[in-house]
Amino acid sequence: MSNLIRISLLFSITLLMVSGFATSNSHAQDVVQIDYAREATVITENGESIRKMYDARLKTGNVTMVVDSAWQYIQRNQMHAFGNIQIETPDEWIWTDTLYYDINEELSQLRGRVIIRQDSTTLFGESVDYNFLTKVAFFNKGIRLEDTGGTLIAKRGTYFQNQDSAIFKGNVQIADTAQYAEGDSLFINRKTEFLQLYSNVLVADSSNNGLLTGDFLEADSTGRRFVDGNAYLRRISADTTDTTHINSNQALLLEQDSTNLIKSYGNVKVYGPNFSSVSDTLLYNSSTEIFELISNPIAWHNNIQLTGPYITVQMDSNQIRQLTAYHQTFVVQEDSTTGRLNQIKGDTLITDFMDGELSRILIYPNSQVLYHTANEQGESDGAVEYSSPRTIMAFKDGELERVVAGKNSGYFFEEFEGLADRKLDGFSWNPERKPQKPRVLIQPRFSPVPTVRPFELPRRYLEFLETNSDQIRF
Repeated sequence: MSNLIRISLLFSITLLMVSGFATSNSHAQDVVQIDYAREATVITENGESIRKMYDARLKTGNVTMVVDSAWQYIQRNQMHAFGNIQIETPDEWIWTDTLYYDINEELSQLRGRVIIRQDSTTLFGESVDYNFLTKVAFFNKGIRLEDTGGTLIAKRGTYFQNQDSAIFKGNVQIADTAQYAEGDSLFINRKTEFLQLYSNVLVADSSNNGLLTGDFLEADSTGRRFVDGNAYLRRISADTTDTTHINSNQALLLEQDSTNLIKSYGNVKVYGPNFSSVSDTLLYNSSTEIFELISNPIAWHNNIQLTGPYITVQMDSNQIRQLTAYHQTFVVQEDSTTGRLNQIKGDTLITDFMDGELSRILIYPNSQVLYHTANEQGESDGAVEYSSPRTIMAFKDGELERVVAGKNSGYFFEEFEGLADRKLDGFSWNPERKPQKPRVLIQPRFSPVPTVRPFELPRRYLEFLETNSDQIRF
């Protein structure tokens, strides 16, 4: 897609040659060279002189035009050309079925099958207006751009030559071998490789199984991608066994060498098969595989909920390896048999996982634990509550196996009514806030970019391709 950002649409065409057709016949003959014309006559219609040329090849300066027919309206300083027109300059080639040029207004109109080729970029349209004074070109009835990297299509397009920029509107689609993007409108600057895609934005990247959507996308040549409004990022692991979904108000994606950085802001929600979270801010580094959750974060793994002002999640490929929280952390584990809520709190908490299963919890200092016990029949039969400077809890297959605590003080409670509702100070349990897997699969709104051109290619264009086949790069 980077080649599409480097769109080269120099519309200095071509038709400046027409300015040589002045009101004076002798002046026109001095400026315009007729290399060949099967027939050239001057007639008078309704008191107006018209020079008519057929099967003509014309030159002016470094511009060459081949036409089936051309009519010069001498008094009006206008020219009409018809039938398989080909225009060549040192910078580009142009083909069109009809040409209207108003010399006084410096406005040209290309109609029919319009093709503009410059270097390795080719544009197709059926109605193109170009103003020589402002250096602005308008594609009024669709535009198709092709270069060595891919294809861009839209309902309308405007190119600003002096600013080296372009605007495309209406069902904008960009496709190359690895990426597809769509939106309602697009602004690009070729020189700075800067683009903005507006409204109903979708970007799919098959190279890393990524999908990005939002209300607005801004990108540049550094690999920076900023999404504003309903930002959504989906990434599928290389082995397709793991899919991560990130929703937020805004998202910033940065590419630095082989590292991808993700920064999400505002109502951030993450869903994955092994890890889910909510927070105000999320930071992710692909080289370290660490998620940082900042400001009011909550993280979930299976039946475990972790809250704290700052949480880090260490991933290892598709598996969660470690959860870490600092300052006033609180962990709740829902017992899979009794449904009771085991609780742990302290200043720092480190939770380790092995093969995706909880293996150890370390909490220090000022650890507090409330753990419900069960008998051999799996029935609740009491609880343990204690405080200790340091507590280590070991798990097997997700169930508590042993506890190692330092000097502690606490209580053992025999089973009684209301024990299941006992809570440590700062208790927080919010399963209703846990993000769920999206049920609707996001798909492009539009049909795939057609592989065929929008019209039958003109004869002279096909002849150009055949003659220059060794130079055509796509």
